[in-house]
Amino acid sequence: MNSKEGFKGLQDWNLVRAFLLVAEQGSLSAAARKLNISQPTLGRQIQQLEQSTGLNLFRRSTQGLDITAEGSELMSSAKKAMAGMEEFQRQVVGHSDKLVGDIRISVNEIFGVYMLPKVIAQFQSLHPQVQIEMVITNQASSLSKRDADLALRMFKPTQPNLVARRLPDLPLGFFAHHRYLEQYGTPQSPEEFLSHKIIGFDIDTQFLEGAEKMGWPMTARNFSVRTDSLIAHVALLKAAAGIACTHVGLMKNEPEITQILEDIEIADLELWVVCHQDVQFNRRIKTFMDFLIRAFADDPYSYLNGY
Repeated sequence: MNSKEGFKGLQDWNLVRAFLLVAEQGSLSAAARKLNISQPTLGRQIQQLEQSTGLNLFRRSTQGLDITAEGSELMSSAKKAMAGMEEFQRQVVGHSDKLVGDIRISVNEIFGVYMLPKVIAQFQSLHPQVQIEMVITNQASSLSKRDADLALRMFKPTQPNLVARRLPDLPLGFFAHHRYLEQYGTPQSPEEFLSHKIIGFDIDTQFLEGAEKMGWPMTARNFSVRTDSLIAHVALLKAAAGIACTHVGLMKNEPEITQILEDIEIADLELWVVCHQDVQFNRRIKTFMDFLIRAFADDPYSYLNGY
């Protein structure tokens, strides 16, 4: 057989390892013990390698196996190939022991500014070679289009190709600064509330949709200040510019802010950590996702950043 015509390409690096050990040991039995396999199995591997290459690599004798001239010519390249494979394995093991690379996470303003920074700082203290990219948006980034690797969302994901884990719900409430209440009084009913200065949204319709579900006749004209920025809502609230609906947990350490209309039931925000199913087994992303789950599992506001 012409070896150039017969060689179809080597698919199993174990055959090269078998060839080298047999050549070095001079017998199938000694090489088989080194490889911890049976002698017949090793014999089949050598036969398979010879068939693949179309070369006669060993001469059989009563003394064992003697390498042929063709086999000797392959020794140098075989050793280099195996050294390369061993280096590859060492690098794989090294990377498996540490996390390296980028993670892109999509979060809304409240989490991105107030609740996630300390979590990221702790994660990077454990994994300093991971770079975090934060996409801060109050709209849902497309994980299917890879706008982000994972996301913290305030609603239940419905796409079938997403993997999601639910975290504790986030209670909402109405709040006002004590200076505002001193000047305008404290509303005691929805009717009185609607006559106050209300901090609301511009394009986003979530506030109006929530009011409609509660039977409140509200329009955008009820908002004395309109902005889609959740951070601006908090800033306006602290400036005594009006009444805002925001996170109860966010306001718990604000002595100048008072919760009002506590008897009115407002639906909690759901909290989900979500990734696309294609990246769920990526070790870097999975490790960060698990870290987020542990951080926010009991109290999502336990990592609240000062503001």
